[in-house]
Amino acid sequence: MIRPTKHLLALACASAVATSAEAQRTAPAALPSAAAHAAADSACTYARCALWIAPRWHALDVARGDRRERAGTLDFFWPRDVRPTFAGSDSAVHAAGRAVRRRRLGAALTDLGAIGLAVGSARIARHGDLHAPGGGLALAGVALLGASVPVQFAADGELSRAVWWYNARFGR
Repeated sequence: MIRPTKHLLALACASAVATSAEAQRTAPAALPSAAAHAAADSACTYARCALWIAPRWHALDVARGDRRERAGTLDFFWPRDVRPTFAGSDSAVHAAGRAVRRRRLGAALTDLGAIGLAVGSARIARHGDLHAPGGGLALAGVALLGASVPVQFAADGELSRAVWWYNARFGR
């Protein structure tokens, strides 16, 4: 009965380790520097080039300037690297890297938790009993979803720091 729960937790740990290893393989120095060109441009003012965060239902967008052009997205479920958006500021790239690593861990916990909850709930419904083989799996799914919340919030905080560091170049 508890075996699926152990498998789900082992899969979550393996996913988190793999996500962390993947994030560490890409060195910030090897990132494209399209944003660095914009920052080097003498016409790059705060109003034109500063970054800000725009929440969406499934992600946080990083938008540029008063035109609100999307420069990057830190998705809750399948996050991609947003470090190139912050090129030109080493501190911002570092904070964005931490945001991506945390978001990937949070996404793995969220995704695995949702799967565990769905499969466990389906098993409970099929057997009509909370103590059915899916009970432990559903409980593990809820636990993983709960564990993902502070990790997701930590990623949001790191993304906010990255924006702050990037915008620090535009003195007022």
